[in-house]
Amino acid sequence: MKNPAPRRAPRLGRDDWIAAGQAVLCEAGIAGLRLSALTRRLHVSTGSFYHHFEDMEAYLAALARHFSRGDVKRILERAAAGASGPLSRIRRLAAISLNSTIWQLDRAMRVWATSDRRAAASVKASEKLVLAYLTDAFAELGFAPDDAALRAHLLLSANVALIGAFRLEGNRALFEQSLDFLTRDAPALAGAATRLDRGRPRS
Repeated sequence: MKNPAPRRAPRLGRDDWIAAGQAVLCEAGIAGLRLSALTRRLHVSTGSFYHHFEDMEAYLAALARHFSRGDVKRILERAAAGASGPLSRIRRLAAISLNSTIWQLDRAMRVWATSDRRAAASVKASEKLVLAYLTDAFAELGFAPDDAALRAHLLLSANVALIGAFRLEGNRALFEQSLDFLTRDAPALAGAATRLDRGRPRS
């Protein structure tokens, strides 16, 4: 009886190369992102790479674009899909981000952006998407457009910037503290609290 022929490894697609690049970027930074590192991670030769990308520069451009056009958009869609209101949308965005690789990828992209205009453009585009998402949520909480935009900027800045002592209690604690501070005077929440108070029995 003949031995069955060995199975061929599935052919790699562009997304496989992008995912491998993101993993290397998170682990080793842009300095460690080399074709040799990618082929070692994927256990393939360079043939598959050149089937999808003209050269390393074309690959890096695709890798940068994917962050805002693919990863961040997908996270925002997931956060909005299961939310019950504006606060829920904001909290779901934080929870999904902290429980996925997007948090580490965002930091790696920001470091890369300091030396590469393609990465900088992608980070800027992703910030625009997130700020629009947050601004809409704050506006739904009853804040005027300018106030909603400012609160969105403050919340994003507080939870992206790496400022020593503010990180000692962890990302989740900082997020909850900053969100509570920025929403405690929300008109929509105040109205809900008033309605709840009116419905309570008097002693």
